[in-house]
Amino acid sequence: MQSDIFGQPISLTTPVAIEAWNETMMGFLAHAAATPRHLATVLGEAPNFAMGYAVKGLFYLLLGRRELLETAREAMDAAWVAKRRIGVDQREVLYVDALAAWMAGQPNGSIAAMEQVLDLYPQDTLAMKLSQAIRFVLGDADGMRWSVERVLPTYQPDHAGRGYLLGCYAFALEETGDYDRARIAGRQALWLAPNDAWGLHAVAHVHDMTCNARAGLDWLAGREAAWAHCNNFRYHVWWHKALMHLDLCQIDEVIALYDTEIRKDKTDDYRDISNATSLLVRLELDGVDVGDRWEELADLSADRTEDGCLIFADLHSQTPRR
Repeated sequence: MQSDIFGQPISLTTPVAIEAWNETMMGFLAHAAATPRHLATVLGEAPNFAMGYAVKGLFYLLLGRRELLETAREAMDAAWVAKRRIGVDQREVLYVDALAAWMAGQPNGSIAAMEQVLDLYPQDTLAMKLSQAIRFVLGDADGMRWSVERVLPTYQPDHAGRGYLLGCYAFALEETGDYDRARIAGRQALWLAPNDAWGLHAVAHVHDMTCNARAGLDWLAGREAAWAHCNNFRYHVWWHKALMHLDLCQIDEVIALYDTEIRKDKTDDYRDISNATSLLVRLELDGVDVGDRWEELADLSADRTEDGCLIFADLHSQTPRR
């Protein structure tokens, strides 16, 4: 058996596939836009890699878009075929089980499978991140914290995933109200993994929750590279920055960020629409004329009113985010 960048066993055999798999995992941890491209390379090189298909399906389910459910199902079917064709170890089986559980409407079963992986391989950073991601969309803050804390002592200082682990820990600490420790863990995360947008975002949350917009802007200033590489998560970080400017009544800066970053690309993803609508609501409540900016959001939203495949997405589509 070969090992991945985190020292975990994998059934991949070619250098190209292994390198692309490592890039896939590191990309997922960093919320990188390039992650799907790396995963496509893996599956092109290793069409019988069951774990790769399982992860692909989980990635698509986490997007919370109804039209992608069929893609996730196709990934699950491919994972089952690969699993039967070549046989896989227990770790890969658990990844496939995680996808199957969510496809059956049991995301808690997916979490249980990832935690079983962590029982066997506590330094599997991919399993740690997937457990946190699924718990996050279910609103399980205490579970996010517990999951990280139980594996944290097993990570050596030079572990390739330690920075991202600390970023996840920072977010879990923030979501459970432990703001001082969250700030420390998030800063440590960025020292080890400068592109850890999740850890950076966790510290931004701390400044938001402690009503310290100036410190929040200082934290984000000069760290744009930590989220420039991201998928649409980058719009959310810009949204946090805009909120900090709004708290300081810097309306021109808010409008500029809305037009040049938050809605730079006219996407219809529920997270992007939620960023935009919640910011426009806040501006209007402060008496700001937002012009015709509601129009493009209304047109995009009208086409997605029947999505209804992930409660996290449904709630964010209905209410402004804090």
